[in-house]
Amino acid sequence: MSTNSTSDGGYPVPGEEFIASEHARNKIIRANQFQQLVLSQWIDTYLDFYGLAESGGSRYTTPQMQAIIDAMPAATARDIMSDSAAFVAFVNTAEPGAIADKYQSPAFAMTDDGQTITVGDLRPEWQPQPEV
Repeated sequence: MSTNSTSDGGYPVPGEEFIASEHARNKIIRANQFQQLVLSQWIDTYLDFYGLAESGGSRYTTPQMQAIIDAMPAATARDIMSDSAAFVAFVNTAEPGAIADKYQSPAFAMTDDGQTITVGDLRPEWQPQPEV
């Protein structure tokens, strides 16, 4: 039995030939899969945060979303929104067009005067669409 190869069941298995293009191809595939996973998880988190259905509408009313934001420490709410905006900016730079326009800003209109975060109406792009 050769010591330069692995075996399954006692027979020598030849070592794998190194083919750089195959290794590069696999790394690119994994990187693409990772990018899609990260975007998918971010979108799922966005939808969950605002209580959205992909087709439009939120399970939260504006007063309920305001109550959720008010129940958080203000610094936490600002940090969540800031991190989301920074992620969108990063993706828009690295992969323009990867994030649909409706995800570019909070689903509800939001204002922050430094003291209070005020939740406004659900943005038009997230309004429930009439069935056709």
